[in-house]
Amino acid sequence: MDNYKITQYSVNSILGFVESSQIAIPEIQRPFVWKEKEVRDLIDSLYEGYPIGYLIVWQNSKVRLRGFGKGGTKKILIDGQQRVTALMAALMGKEVLDDQYRSHRIIISFNPLAEDGENRFAVYDDSIAKDPRWIPDISVLYRKGFSYRKFEKEYMDRNPDLNFDGLETAIDTMRDIVKHQVGVIELSFILDIDVVSEIFIRINLQGKPLNQEDFAMSKISVNEKYDGDYIRNTIDYFCHLQKEPSFYAVINENDQEFMSSEYGREISWCAKPGQGLYVPSYADVLKVVNIAYFGKSRIGDLVGLLSGKTPGTREVSQKVAKESFGLLGEGVKAFVRESNFNGFQEALRKAGYCCDRLIYSQSVINYCYAMYLLMDRQGVADEKKQSLIGRWMSMALMTGHYQGSPDGVLLRDYENIRREGFEAYLSQIEDLRLTADFYDAILPDRFASTTVRTAPFLTYIASLCASGAKSLYSADETVADLFAARAESYQILPKKYLEKCGFKTRETYGQVANITYISKAAKAIVKKAEPKAYKDALEENVGADVITASLKENHLSEEIFKLEDKDAAAFLADRRKCMAQAVKAYYEAL
Repeated sequence: MDNYKITQYSVNSILGFVESSQIAIPEIQRPFVWKEKEVRDLIDSLYEGYPIGYLIVWQNSKVRLRGFGKGGTKKILIDGQQRVTALMAALMGKEVLDDQYRSHRIIISFNPLAEDGENRFAVYDDSIAKDPRWIPDISVLYRKGFSYRKFEKEYMDRNPDLNFDGLETAIDTMRDIVKHQVGVIELSFILDIDVVSEIFIRINLQGKPLNQEDFAMSKISVNEKYDGDYIRNTIDYFCHLQKEPSFYAVINENDQEFMSSEYGREISWCAKPGQGLYVPSYADVLKVVNIAYFGKSRIGDLVGLLSGKTPGTREVSQKVAKESFGLLGEGVKAFVRESNFNGFQEALRKAGYCCDRLIYSQSVINYCYAMYLLMDRQGVADEKKQSLIGRWMSMALMTGHYQGSPDGVLLRDYENIRREGFEAYLSQIEDLRLTADFYDAILPDRFASTTVRTAPFLTYIASLCASGAKSLYSADETVADLFAARAESYQILPKKYLEKCGFKTRETYGQVANITYISKAAKAIVKKAEPKAYKDALEENVGADVITASLKENHLSEEIFKLEDKDAAAFLADRRKCMAQAVKAYYEAL
């Protein structure tokens, strides 16, 4: 059997295949993400005879699709959903779903007698409604029983002063765009996801590689037999609700069948505003569940299992597919469950990671949530999970646990945790990496970094947030307050002062050990002066007790006000050590 073949179909044939369910669009119940002007541009390209790119379909005769009818050979549209949906909307008058999952029309208008410099196509609006030269909705040209002669008479009656010499040619060209040939790559169902990706890259549609998460979501959504459509909707709805809780009312009104299912009940809590610390995409959900429930780091491995492929062989088994969909559904429900999702975020907040600025990367928070769900699968108590995940996040940031080859690290973590338990495995990592030498030498060196968003520095800031430390020279505003408000960082020893001392490189004035956060009121007093220059004014406005307490909370010595020029480098070296010891104390208290 050939792995794929390339065929040419007319636009009309492709739309007919979709109408008759010979080609299925898995995303048909997802929002249409193209802008209306992109639909207009697509129609313009067809009118001018320009190519609109290949479509890629995947053969699967066993698929059952809710809402598409049953039976017959199905071809699932892997790439080209937006283009096909745009054509159905513009040419066939089909409604699409907006980002609120509400149906609406995208109406493209046509000016058959457009002159040089005028637009031939436009998105319908009030101005077009008032201009009789425009055909308000091009879909009328493709309706059954369309009569050119009747149309011509009505058009001429509306525009008695126009020259109609080019009208028939323009209308014929417009109606003939459905005869435009489009290349379709038909992939065999036996292909691995890696092969599909390679084909996609070689075709180089829009210069973008195939998104494996998109492929996986298509694979999931078309398998109604094993609740794939419900799993898909759970992921889509949940991710949307984390950004916009008010969307719950829309789902509840328009998809009651889903909301009455076990999957719908799992996301019923999402009507309440979320914590906003972790806002996952559908790709994030797949990655996390793939790690925590399948012990895999590659989405391609997940697709293989959902296709029924037995690991290590090329055999296809419905038993493997059924078990894999069952495990995926279990994992997705665990991901969206209120006790897990909010419990995880609450654990991070307690550990000091109290705002999104303190989340080093989406990948790291994904990996940590996967570990949290893995603990949940092992029955670890909620209170214990919160403590352990705070330690895990901080360990990962301090040590660069996921740097280098995260896929290999994740697989090793999964196997060790499954075999030894999460707490025992974390203790092993701590004994191996969080040694006295780490806190005495390695971590202080990392605070010499000139990148404020370096992971160890974020851990230090989290330690300040966790303890409720006040910002430098403030009696009330905390570091957490300022960091959440996106306050700019402040150089403890200003650049100009350090340059005067002879330290002119960024490695001195820009290192994170020279960085802190300071309130606007305090900054108005100290400005960018050297510490000894603002001491008196600071004491007068803030008070000596506040200054002493503030310096201690921010791991600075009162010697800051006695610094001689030659002491600046040593002062910063000492602060790096103090920061490291503060992180150690914070970590041990988690």
